[in-house]
Amino acid sequence: MENCPTATAKSKKNSLCAFFRNTCLAVKSEREGNNVAPLQPVSYTDSVDPHPGPSGLEPTALRDQTDSQPGPSIVKPMNCNANPADPEPAEGLQDPADPLPGPSGPEPRFPKRTGAASKRRRLRDKNSLRTASCPGPSTLPFSEVYEVGEEIGQGGFGTVCEGISKFSREQVAIKFVPKNTSEDRYISIPGCSKPLLAEVALNLLLNQPPVSPYIVHMLDWFEEEDEYILILEYPQPCKDLQSLVVSNILRMNEPMARDLMYQAVLGAKHCFDRGVFHRDMKLNNFLINTTTNQVKMIDFGSGDLLKCDYFGEFTGACPPPEYYKILKYEAGPTTVWSLGVMMYRVMCRRQPFESIEEINNGPLMFNSRISRECQDLIRHCLTREPTERATIEEILQHEWFQQGPMS
Repeated sequence: MENCPTATAKSKKNSLCAFFRNTCLAVKSEREGNNVAPLQPVSYTDSVDPHPGPSGLEPTALRDQTDSQPGPSIVKPMNCNANPADPEPAEGLQDPADPLPGPSGPEPRFPKRTGAASKRRRLRDKNSLRTASCPGPSTLPFSEVYEVGEEIGQGGFGTVCEGISKFSREQVAIKFVPKNTSEDRYISIPGCSKPLLAEVALNLLLNQPPVSPYIVHMLDWFEEEDEYILILEYPQPCKDLQSLVVSNILRMNEPMARDLMYQAVLGAKHCFDRGVFHRDMKLNNFLINTTTNQVKMIDFGSGDLLKCDYFGEFTGACPPPEYYKILKYEAGPTTVWSLGVMMYRVMCRRQPFESIEEINNGPLMFNSRISRECQDLIRHCLTREPTERATIEEILQHEWFQQGPMS
């Protein structure tokens, strides 16, 4: 009899467990029969809970930036959703005014924007030119940067047109040099990993600081599939020295001629200082700003690196007499010979020699109205023996250039 209460309690407990078990089975049966709608998952999109559970992770790029306490299983990439007020934003990647694209949006055009900004800075800064330390061609499409105008010149090494920068509206000269694999010359210069078109490489050397005011400098260049494009300074208004001689503007104006030729000699000296041999120095290859009378040398298509001797074909307009004798010439004496021919043409308005025979043996005749000092300098430049010819330094120190102030 003493065990009855215990048995009664145990019986009640078993009955209660059976009741709950039967209830659960009934509920399960009803769910499987689609009589009871399944529970809906809880959305955390608008939840104010800053600690979403493991099954409620948000994509980092879509997270509200005010959520400063992500759960321990959420890793927030640096700079992806950076607040503009953050003290260390990423630099040089995107204009702050541009919206951040979503994960599936278009790729940001960072290189194009960065390149365009660099182009604008370069064209505004006259001292920022393509040099041997920054030799590569422009990475921007040429048509996006420049507009091409009328043709202003043509020669054996290309066509030159007027142009204008679409960014700075600066006027430039644009030289188009067709690619010709059989005739193109490529040279190597310090700082460049591979040979470059000769004219490009020489311009890069001439752009090394300090730059010369007596050279038309190359601002930039492009390499296209079938041609090279050189962007050059374009003095305005300007003429070449040949045009001045033909139009008689320099007729018997010795002080003005002296000033212009002094600048031409300084341009030649700058070439030597940079290790460049122009090799085609003539009146056509010097421009003069008709407002300021500043002279600038142009066209290095025939040029080469400075070296001891040159053999074979002469590509310039004023071969020295030693070339006709031994087919060999040197940069210094040849440049001085060309300067002498230029001075004679400016002062006498004709060629000093009319044939190869005159170059080797003919007399050098002067107008009596040309000063003794000028005649003496020209004679020293056109001496037939190259070792007796004047040097660039001797020309600059000659008494003809010491008679008055130079611009």
